[in-house]
Amino acid sequence: MASPAVRTSKVILDPPKPKRRAFGRLLWPAVITAAAVVAVVISGAGTDTRAELDYLSAVQDQATDLSVGGDSLRLVTSRLSRIERAELVTATEGIAEDLESGMELVEAGPPSDSLVAANALYRQALEAWTVGLNGFTAAILDAADDPSSTVVVDNVANALAELRAGDHLYADLVLELSSEEVPPPVTPMPEVLMVPAEGELVSLSQAYVEAARSVNSGIALRPGLTVSQIVASPRWTVNPTDQPVLPATDAVSFSVVVSNLGNVENGAAEQVELTLSGPSDPVVASESVPVLGPGEQTTVVFTDMPVEPGGAYEVVAELRVVDLDLDFEDNMLGVMFLVNDE
Repeated sequence: MASPAVRTSKVILDPPKPKRRAFGRLLWPAVITAAAVVAVVISGAGTDTRAELDYLSAVQDQATDLSVGGDSLRLVTSRLSRIERAELVTATEGIAEDLESGMELVEAGPPSDSLVAANALYRQALEAWTVGLNGFTAAILDAADDPSSTVVVDNVANALAELRAGDHLYADLVLELSSEEVPPPVTPMPEVLMVPAEGELVSLSQAYVEAARSVNSGIALRPGLTVSQIVASPRWTVNPTDQPVLPATDAVSFSVVVSNLGNVENGAAEQVELTLSGPSDPVVASESVPVLGPGEQTTVVFTDMPVEPGGAYEVVAELRVVDLDLDFEDNMLGVMFLVNDE
């Protein structure tokens, strides 16, 4: 297998407040008015009716949050090919919290017999959404982490089916709440759609899996080690032709800066290999790279590498990564330099 091209590097000598939107001043009076209407209706109702209105108000508030969550899920799925893992997980965890709040309400039971059917439909919708959301998140992460898996397409399709079932059950709930036996809510129930898009489920699943595995997607759990810099001691300077030059010496030490640009820590088995080529036979040395978390870096030092005054050399640092990596092309860095005559 052909060796990857060596990246060359220039030597580094020394490592009004926003305007408030106008509509905000118009929105608050409307919100305050709606809240006042709800308060007046509830306070003026009997004990049983008040309990029913409290229940319906809670369902309505939760449905509003879930509606926003559905919009968030659609936005995230439309960007699977270019988002980071944390963005997907954060969005789905927020929706899961809203679903859990809904389950706490239905577990407590309806306040009257007229809301038994509504409570049952709401429970079924929440259960379907929960199964679908958890399955979708897990399958998308699995698809990104294991590009060879084929079962993830079916898993994503099954999760989408559950989300769609939850949408249909919620639509049935809205119809139930409009029946004569149920006290009418003060304001209409919001629309809630959790399924990310219309269309045939398998086709949607294949598209989402492909997007999650895109080279530009940051969903996959994998490190991104890179050789960021090579520094010499004694320190080199740069001549008029931009050639790094060391003072006359018979030994040089190199500090190799290794960074983790990925979204997960690297394994403990990675090595960085340093090769010094020049007038005599190449000298090769290897050192271990410690475990690095996302965004962390370390310096690996190679001491007393032999050189001769007046010689021309090339030093190459290469990471021997044994696991998946975001970009194998940045695992090697080389510098050509001269050593001054005595």
